[in-house]
Amino acid sequence: MSKLLNKIATTYRNHGLGVVIKKIRIRIRYLYLRKRYFTRAEAERWKELKDKYKGKRVFLLGNGPSLNKTPLFYLKDEYTMCFNRFYIMEERLNWTPNFYMTVDNLVLDDLVKEVGKIIDTSEYAFFPAIHFRGQKFITQIPKMPKIYWVSQYFGKDFSLNLPRIYQGGSVIYEGFQVLQHLGFDAIYVIGVDMSFKTHKTAESISKGNTDIISKDDDDPNHFDPRYFGKNRKYHQPEDFVIQNIMNSLDFLGANLEHYQVNIINAGYDSKVESFPRVDFESLFNFSDEEKQNLFSEMIADKSDFDTVSAFIAASEKLSEKQEWKKTGHFYTDMYFGTKIIKETIFTHIPLGPYNNYYYFIKR
Repeated sequence: MSKLLNKIATTYRNHGLGVVIKKIRIRIRYLYLRKRYFTRAEAERWKELKDKYKGKRVFLLGNGPSLNKTPLFYLKDEYTMCFNRFYIMEERLNWTPNFYMTVDNLVLDDLVKEVGKIIDTSEYAFFPAIHFRGQKFITQIPKMPKIYWVSQYFGKDFSLNLPRIYQGGSVIYEGFQVLQHLGFDAIYVIGVDMSFKTHKTAESISKGNTDIISKDDDDPNHFDPRYFGKNRKYHQPEDFVIQNIMNSLDFLGANLEHYQVNIINAGYDSKVESFPRVDFESLFNFSDEEKQNLFSEMIADKSDFDTVSAFIAASEKLSEKQEWKKTGHFYTDMYFGTKIIKETIFTHIPLGPYNNYYYFIKR
């Protein structure tokens, strides 16, 4: 209660009584709608998913820039959970996610028309039936057997009784609860960097919160500058928002045994110290030949070349000092490759890293 009162007092000091009253009205409306729209039948459906994947492992992917340093082609034939606008990464992959989730109201507002295409390639998708800000997504998104609705609750907790789910400030926190319910023995986390910068070119779209709209394809916080690119709405990653997420992850990390969940951070460049760490590469037993075959399959799928060797033979190798903008297919060292993805993504499809190189296919 004291935490809630402090939050109300802070909102009052920063934004005035009008914003406080508006937020209280939204909260009351949400509680009413949640009770009205969330049926017992929907809750029963969740029982069908309980421990369905027991004995398996899964990779939960955040959308940080470190994904560009991660050989994601290793994840073919692995279980994966992805979020929000991860789907723009799929042109660079040899797999599609098994599980998809979005809980942010602004992001989901933008994605409603695209949800059908995303769900087609997923085993299951998870959305809030009623968002805590009041949006009724259960009436906006077509009902499909693959969709399971979550019911968002407030407070610092971790649900073992889905569809009840606690927010934690980030979709990944809710994703952990879903994966625990599904029964996975190990959840490996990658791409959860937590190295956010203020999106300076974005504009505020409402008073009293962090809602913003991007004005250009220059997102500085994700694997692709188009992720929250031009005309995309989301939330400015202000310090108090980030701290709230880190506090939630620390809480979960301190209670892994209590909640019967096994979470391991396998990501590059991650500031998250809440969970045990492991080297990503150590999780796979691929031989050099198997890695080459996996990557060659992806090259063949994305280009006219049958193998990575054929691609190299027909493409330019560029150094950091060379100009790439007027170049066709090319490859370059991993360091330079990850550095220029934010520019090359508009003219090339970047694949890699593989064998310490990045490979760029002309669009």
